[in-house]
Amino acid sequence: MKPALLAILVITACGDNAPPSAAAVATHSSSIALSPAGDRLFVVNADSDSVSVIDPAARSLVAEIALGTPVIDPATGAFTPSVMPRALAVAPDGATLYVTGERAGDLFAIELASRDVRSVAVCSEPIGVLVDPEGTAVFVACAQDEEVVRVEVTSLTVTVRVPVEREPWALAWSSDGEVLVSHLVSPEVTVLDPGTLAIETTWTLPDLARRDNDPRLPHGQPRGLYDLAPRPGTAEVWIAHILLGTDTPQPELDFESTVFPSLAVVRADGSYRRTLSVDVDGIPRIDGSFGDIVSGPHALAFTADGAYALVVDTSSEDILVVDARAEVEASLLRPLPGHMPEGIVIAADDSVAFIDERNTGDVAIVRLDRTDSSLELAVDGVIPRLTRDPMPPDLRLGQHLFYSANSDEYPITRNHWVSCASCHIEGRSDAVTWLFAQGPRDTPTNAGGMRDTGFLFRTADRSRVQDYWKTVNIEQGGRFDPIAQADLLDPLAAYVDLAIPAPIPPATDPTLVVRGRALFEDPTVGCSGCHRGPRFTDSGAGNPTLDLAGTVQLHDVGTCVTDDAAFPDVAHTDIEGHPRDACRFDTPSLTGVASSPPYLHDGRAATLRDVLALTRGTMGHTEGLGSADLDALVEYLRSL
Repeated sequence: MKPALLAILVITACGDNAPPSAAAVATHSSSIALSPAGDRLFVVNADSDSVSVIDPAARSLVAEIALGTPVIDPATGAFTPSVMPRALAVAPDGATLYVTGERAGDLFAIELASRDVRSVAVCSEPIGVLVDPEGTAVFVACAQDEEVVRVEVTSLTVTVRVPVEREPWALAWSSDGEVLVSHLVSPEVTVLDPGTLAIETTWTLPDLARRDNDPRLPHGQPRGLYDLAPRPGTAEVWIAHILLGTDTPQPELDFESTVFPSLAVVRADGSYRRTLSVDVDGIPRIDGSFGDIVSGPHALAFTADGAYALVVDTSSEDILVVDARAEVEASLLRPLPGHMPEGIVIAADDSVAFIDERNTGDVAIVRLDRTDSSLELAVDGVIPRLTRDPMPPDLRLGQHLFYSANSDEYPITRNHWVSCASCHIEGRSDAVTWLFAQGPRDTPTNAGGMRDTGFLFRTADRSRVQDYWKTVNIEQGGRFDPIAQADLLDPLAAYVDLAIPAPIPPATDPTLVVRGRALFEDPTVGCSGCHRGPRFTDSGAGNPTLDLAGTVQLHDVGTCVTDDAAFPDVAHTDIEGHPRDACRFDTPSLTGVASSPPYLHDGRAATLRDVLALTRGTMGHTEGLGSADLDALVEYLRSL
C-alpha cells in the first residue's frame, strides 16, 4: 500500500525566541530543511563537503558536520569537492538526516544526537532525496546512472533500483503518495510506485510554440526541471523550469528571445494544464503571469494553504511570489542579501522562510507579511553557515559571475534575463541545438574545464574562455569590454577552467570497458588518432599557444549540411577574423562524454551509438565492427 502523505504538522510558537513550526515530512527534495520541531535548520554546503546545523531562533550556526574534504590540485589550482552534498531530508522523528553526495556517490545518514555518520554507495551522482512518511525508506535520484533507488533505513542498504529517463533530479510526493521524479534536461516527470519503484506513467511537458510570431513571448523547449512540488489543498503539481527558444536564429536571437522562466502546472492525472511565464514590456499580454523578468528558477515552496508559491531564482537572485489561485505574480523580493540562492523552506505557520544562498555561504531569513489579499516578503537577516570557506576567492567570484543574471550588480546580462548557467546547466549542457550564425550548434559542456581541450567552439573560433565576452555581449545582452573588465573575465574563466568538476561516469561493465578501450586504441579503428591525450582531443596540436592565426587542426567527418535552405552550416570567421570552413570541425574532448548528449556539432546524434552509426567511414573506421564491438566501444566511452 502506498504511504499516505502526512498532513502538515503545525506547532504553535510561544515566546519571542520560539522556533518556527515545520512540516513533519518534506513533500519534495531540497538543499535546505527544518526539523519536525522547527528548532533546527539544516543546509548542504556543496562546495565545502559539509552540512550545517543552524539554530533558527538564535540565528546562529550550531555545527558544521564534515562529510569530506575538497581537494585543490597543487599543480593547477583546480578545486574539486570530494562529496558535493546536494540535497537532504529529515526523518519523520527528527533523529536522522539523510544527505546525497553527488561526487561521492553515497547516501549519508547523520544521527543528529550523536552526529555519527553512516553511508552507503548508491549510484553515480545522487541528487534528490526523499523520506517516506513512515520513516522506513529513503528514495534517491541518480543523475548519471539514470535510475531511482530505494534504500531501507534500518540496514542502510539499497533494496530496489529502477531505470528512468535522462538525469533524474528532484523528487516529490504526489497527493496520493506516488514518487514523482523530475529530469534536469528532458521535459519529463516519471511517476513511481513507492513500494516497488515500478514506473506507473510518465508525464511530458510540451514544447510551447512561438505566439504571434514574436520571439520575445515565452516559448520553446522545457529544460532545467530543477524542482517540483505538490500544491497543498489540491492535486496539482507545479514544476519549476525554463523554456529555451531554439527556433529563433541569429541575428534575431538575443537575450530576450532565448530563455524564459516558467512554472508548469500539471493535473492529478498527469495531464498538462498550462505554463506560467513572463510578461514582456510593450507586448500585449498573452497568457502572461509574471510582471517581472526573473532568471533561473531553481526551487519552489508553497504556503501551507497552497495560496502562494515562492520561487527561488538562482540567476536573477530573487524570490518571485506567485498567487497560485489567480496564477499571476503577487510580488517580488529583489535583491536577496547573498548570491546564488538554490533552496527554500517555509515554516508551517508561514511566518518566515529560509533561503540557501550557496555562493555566499549563508542562509537568508525572509519574513512573510500576508494580508487577506496579498503576500509581501522582506529580508529579516542573514545567518552565516560556514566555519571556513575552502573555495579560493577568485573561484568564488567566478562562480557568482557564471550563475548570475543580476544586471543590477554586474554587466553580464541585461534586465536580469540570462546567465552562463542558463544554457550551461550545472556547468554542462542544456541538451538543445541553437541556430547560431555559423550554423546549428549543440551546446557543449564546460564540465572538467576548458584547459587542455585546445581551441573552443565547434570550428575553433576562440582560444580561451575570456573570449566569451562576445557571447555575453551578443546572446546575453551584456556590456563587457574584454580589456577594461578583465578583472571580471579572468575569475569567470578561472571558475570554468578550475572549479566545474568533470562528471562522475555512470556505472559500466568492466569487461566491456577493457574490450572497448582496446578497440578505441586500435589504429585500424582510428578513434585515438584524433581523440588522444589526457582530454582525448587533438585540438591545438602543433600550436601550444592556441594562436588563432597559426595551425588549426580541423576535420571533415561528413556531418556538415550546407544545402539546408532553412539554416545551413556556413563558412565564417573566428573571433579575430580568420576564415573557417563550413565543414571542418574541431575535435571535442571526450571527458565526461556520457553526460552531454545529444552529440555532433548540430546535436543530431541522440546517443553515442548514433554517433558511431552516423560517422561510419568518416570518423575513424567503425564500419567493420560488429554489434558487440560497438557495444563495447560505447561502454568504454561512457566510462571516460
